[in-house]
Amino acid sequence: MRVGLVTCKTLPEPDPDAAPLDAALRARGHTPVMLPWDDASTQCDGLKRAQLDLIVIRSPWNYFTAADAFKDWIERANGIAPVINGPSVVKWNMHKGYLLELAAAGVAIVPTTLIKSADASAAKYAIASYGDVVIKPAIGAGSFGAGRFKNNEASALDHATKPATGRDVLIQPYLAGFEYPGERSLVWINGEWTHAIRKQPRFAGESESVDSGEPPTEAELAVADAAIRAVPHKFHYARADLVETEGGVVLSELELMEPSLFFDHSVTALDRFIAMIESVAM
Repeated sequence: MRVGLVTCKTLPEPDPDAAPLDAALRARGHTPVMLPWDDASTQCDGLKRAQLDLIVIRSPWNYFTAADAFKDWIERANGIAPVINGPSVVKWNMHKGYLLELAAAGVAIVPTTLIKSADASAAKYAIASYGDVVIKPAIGAGSFGAGRFKNNEASALDHATKPATGRDVLIQPYLAGFEYPGERSLVWINGEWTHAIRKQPRFAGESESVDSGEPPTEAELAVADAAIRAVPHKFHYARADLVETEGGVVLSELELMEPSLFFDHSVTALDRFIAMIESVAM
């Protein structure tokens, strides 16, 4: 089986999942084919020539620089070979406003205000309400464009509204749990939580610090399961990022597009991911 792995021409940082996934696919007799979505070689004719059986989105970590073009590429690719997670999931999960949909469905999330189209008055109110805040683009990957600001710091409003090009941003309170004990990431593959890791916070330009974590707690699983159930589209893999607050565990993000799955921390997860690929392609 020929499996396309969606990436980009120039990764902003190394993908630790790439080597173990490549090796595991080859060990099972499959041929992994790297597909930089933003390269001329992977447009329609190139995808057809690749003779792919399945396309798996893995590390297109520059998609936010041309979000509409990326969505169009995924749609075209899905017409050539099945894409997982599929186009409907990509469209829904790309804009972090999905957090508010999950909250409306009863999922406990980090308090979040969505600022539409660089609305300065709404941003000013949210910043004043939350104290220390995190401001991040509604469409973005990793730590790109994310910043932490002290209570009513003047640059916070600038960050939320500039460049004033109509972009949407999220404003959230900065929670102490992000620093200690750190954010927890639970990996879900084809109906099962496989493992959990712990991450320390990072902002634009910083490296990610990851440690193997203890098994998920009942409280973490309750929030993560609620988030999984609330997604209105079919999907095959996910990562739930959680943080502890005084009021309990809350969801900070549910990554369904291009999450790092930390295969180097769980052979079980890698095996299950390969089995998922094989079952979907059958």
